[in-house]
Amino acid sequence: MLRIALSVFIMSLIGLFHPCQASGTDTNLARDLRAIVQDPAIRPAKIGVVVESMTTGESIFELNPDRPLRPASNMKLLTSAAALIVLTPEFRYETRLATNGSVRSGVLYGDLVVEGSGDPTISGYFNDNDPVRVFKDWAKRLSDRGIREIRGDVVIDNAAFPESPYGDGWNLDDAYRCFCAPRDAFTFNNNCIQLDIIPPVEKGQGFRFIMEPMSDYIRIVNRLNSRKGAGGDGVRFHYTDPRTLQVLGSKSPGGAATIHYVPVRYPAQFGGFVMKETLAAAGIHTTGNVLCARNCPDITDIAQRKRNGPLETLAVYQSVRLSEIIKVINKLSNNLYSEMLLFAIGRTAGNAYSTGNAAAVALAALEKAGIDARGIVMADGCGLSPLNLVAPRQLARLLGVMAAGPYSAHFSESLPIMSIDGTLKRRLKGSRASGLIRAKTGTINGVRSLSGYMTTYGGEDLVFSIISNGHTSTAAVDRMVDRIILRLLDYKGP
Repeated sequence: MLRIALSVFIMSLIGLFHPCQASGTDTNLARDLRAIVQDPAIRPAKIGVVVESMTTGESIFELNPDRPLRPASNMKLLTSAAALIVLTPEFRYETRLATNGSVRSGVLYGDLVVEGSGDPTISGYFNDNDPVRVFKDWAKRLSDRGIREIRGDVVIDNAAFPESPYGDGWNLDDAYRCFCAPRDAFTFNNNCIQLDIIPPVEKGQGFRFIMEPMSDYIRIVNRLNSRKGAGGDGVRFHYTDPRTLQVLGSKSPGGAATIHYVPVRYPAQFGGFVMKETLAAAGIHTTGNVLCARNCPDITDIAQRKRNGPLETLAVYQSVRLSEIIKVINKLSNNLYSEMLLFAIGRTAGNAYSTGNAAAVALAALEKAGIDARGIVMADGCGLSPLNLVAPRQLARLLGVMAAGPYSAHFSESLPIMSIDGTLKRRLKGSRASGLIRAKTGTINGVRSLSGYMTTYGGEDLVFSIISNGHTSTAAVDRMVDRIILRLLDYKGP
């Protein structure tokens, strides 16, 4: 029954089936795959490969199946699977807007308090591409209550996440790139700004900068040189203080505009500041400052603020369901979303939060589901840390367990489809693999991974995990993985 149900399930998700004849023979499969992984171009890489049939339960091919390797973003498979198990697909974050004051004659005498829950969706992803949509909705709620002025501070309660903004082992040379945005219990716009840089067209013109969301929170200082001649542009960023961003390097005049995503230093302050600006645009003036519980230039005692008066709820933002959130994690490989999801898993234990505690909860849930988690090192939820370790067999087993479990559709639908969407949108484009594989990619320095599901031309449902560590050429590893994928499509089974 499992074979029939799983086959129908996977084919219904992928929606494409090519009735082609296998070009190879089953007896030659192991020989062909060994030849592919022994390509001199990928030496001295450490390669781990596991391919298993979900139709028969048999191992199809193995190479170093139990060797712990750094998985890069394949770590997101563990995080999203554990989240489905621990939190269920219906889980939603809630972020509460409250006050410790009272309203008289259109004036709120007291603070606006935002209770951060680690929700990463206060952005444009799920809000009609409007990053301040949530703040606009809150402004309307306040206006509907007749509030025109707030004589107090905007207080961001981000105390629920007491750890460092950066994960253990993260390369802080990447701290100016959005995939390494700092973590916080209150996040806004992926904790990044979008900066469009438009080079001058005519002599005497300067560079133009367009920032989204539009805000006075970040001051841009132009240190770019306009240069003529061949060669690629080089742009880099440097904060001289938390709110002053220098743009350095050079760009060719008359060239194309470029888009850059730059993390902010203090996410809670950033979100609070933009919220205050959004309220002002709606006609609600705030006299006080933006204060945070932690990880901010301006800290306040949240407990004391709450003791100033009982908190009254003014509005609650509820995120989309977890089943939608994990699509951002796996299809787009969003690191911040992954970290916040591990944070949510950890909070279910009721103990003081730490990444270690959260990882223990996640791995215990996976163990209970039937995945041998011994030897797995989960240093973060997204895979940025080089300290993470997992074996290919463990990833293959996770894929098999999730496919047979109650959340199979939610899990599989979160994965990129080969040549169609997400991080696989351009992979093997136009090839016969298009649409036939759902898999998670992974890349950090010296690490490349791909793990997922496929249905062969012979009708076999396979799970596979391929991890490379220590290679010198990512392109050569990608060619190896693509050759393995294409060869497996021809597998006909016993």
